[in-house]
Amino acid sequence: MKHKLGILLAATKNSSFTIGTLLINIMDVMGEKVDVFYILHDGFSLNDQNIMQKIVKNKTIKFILFTQEDFLTTLDKNQNDINNLFFLKRWTHMTFARFEAFKFLDECESIIYLDFDVLLLKSIDELSKLRARKYHFGVRLGKTLLLESLPTKKEYHQKRTYLTGILVFTDLIPNPLKCYQFIYKHLNENIHNLNDQGLFTLLALEYKFKIKDLKDTYNGNIDYKTNLSQNASITHAEGSNNRFWNNILCNQTWPKWQEYYEKWLKFGGSRYLDGIKATNTQAKARVRYHLSYKLGYAFIECAKNKKKIPFFTFYSTKDLLQTHKTS
Repeated sequence: MKHKLGILLAATKNSSFTIGTLLINIMDVMGEKVDVFYILHDGFSLNDQNIMQKIVKNKTIKFILFTQEDFLTTLDKNQNDINNLFFLKRWTHMTFARFEAFKFLDECESIIYLDFDVLLLKSIDELSKLRARKYHFGVRLGKTLLLESLPTKKEYHQKRTYLTGILVFTDLIPNPLKCYQFIYKHLNENIHNLNDQGLFTLLALEYKFKIKDLKDTYNGNIDYKTNLSQNASITHAEGSNNRFWNNILCNQTWPKWQEYYEKWLKFGGSRYLDGIKATNTQAKARVRYHLSYKLGYAFIECAKNKKKIPFFTFYSTKDLLQTHKTS
């Protein structure tokens, strides 16, 4: 019998504290809704793994080794190629661990992948209902055009790229392993351009999958007021110097993450060792969520796409106007 809902998390061994903290967070807000946890890692200590097992209590937890060597083998590359892979300089191989979910759909009806730098504000178990509504995936549609990461696919240049920090897989996806092979085939062919978001978007377009746009509700900005106005379920502390653990303002704005982290330490889990990277990097986010910025962005997009400004702007910003009034 299949599991109803699984959660997939991934991190390198020096970031195992983020997974431990996130597990405590998940168990607190929606523990009774999750059947199985899939943890992708490149060498978590046995101590950390044992603590994670205690955190999830009677839930199934599966630790899957996903080393850089494993990744490069799947990618048909070797260690000498590492310096040529732009995404390994900016991120780590774990950015592609989300696609391992394709391998587990034979035992799980729905799998929710979460980036390691998120904080759940409330349960997101309703995302498992996407399966009943015949969706293949749930993911947020971004604003960046696919042209930027895949210049060779001219037919898709005006398509927007999906943001894969929160990604829902359902077992309605036909032949999941074929999708997995598709990902690595195209990554090999476009090794200097494609990232995980571009790859997923290309997959969705090529196979014409039915996708639920999660919008901002499931990917709230770290700015406190923004999350309140969107009634967001998740706070996503994306950005290398913008994490809950290395940014003072982010940590103070979202003290709940610190509470979960301290519980992790009380269990005896490994610590964060790299120190504070910044005191405040939220100014850019605040500007982007201001009404005047959104209106300006809408006008620019109209000009680029040669659309009528009044019509496009009204329908693009009417929800933003309501958000502005209530914030």
